Amino acid sequence: MWQLAWRRPFFEWENSMTDQMSQLLLGVGAASGEVDSWIWKDGGLQTFTVSSAYNLVRKDNEADTSPVFSKLWRCKAVPSAVLMAWRGLENKLATRVNLSRRGVQIESLRCVLCGKEEESCSHLFFGCSFAWRVWSLCYRWLGVLFVSHIEPRSNFDQFRLNIPSESIRIVWNTIWVGVVSEIWSHRNRIIFKGGVADASEVFALVQVKVWHWVSTKSRCVSSSFSDWCLEPMECMRLVS
Repeated sequence: MWQLAWRRPFFEWENSMTDQMSQLLLGVGAASGEVDSWIWKDGGLQTFTVSSAYNLVRKDNEADTSPVFSKLWRCKAVPSAVLMAWRGLENKLATRVNLSRRGVQIESLRCVLCGKEEESCSHLFFGCSFAWRVWSLCYRWLGVLFVSHIEPRSNFDQFRLNIPSESIRIVWNTIWVGVVSEIWSHRNRIIFKGGVADASEVFALVQVKVWHWVSTKSRCVSSSFSDWCLEPMECMRLVS
């Protein structure tokens, strides 16, 4: 029987990993008089390589890399914003709920923006009353009506439904990334710089940022920023 000693207590999310390791060790015995060595067993190799580890991780996560993420990576936002959106879809952002699960002592789990519910990714971006005001301004600007899904991946897919043109869908994905990334930035400004929650300011910054991203990364943009603010759908039709 293995007697393992650990330098610190486990975080909640590590307990399942230690249980899995214990199961793997049940049929393994240590041989006395032999020198220990590391063996990389994946793919028949006994020597570790970065490419073999990458292929293993890619294979394990193949189901998660297809539909939603392939659409996300094609949007016209800057890489830092896309990465932040990806972390939100994967529930890997440092929200108060996630920090608490990792063992970080948090004074309160309440959402910074509304102060009513615990700050999870789904609540912060789609369930929070402040976030809903931002999305409502965005929907009104685009001239659409939505009953938004609170689950991040479903919300991302729902946001681009019924858009016939692929080029327009890419811009819509970019708008989604803009809203999510700006809500996250606004939340951080409130926590770290003493900012004040202002949905109109967030929406205005989304308009500016998305226009800058689209106009920078598109081959042909013949509309002005004022056109973008007044007739966004018409401007999207002109993007190539």
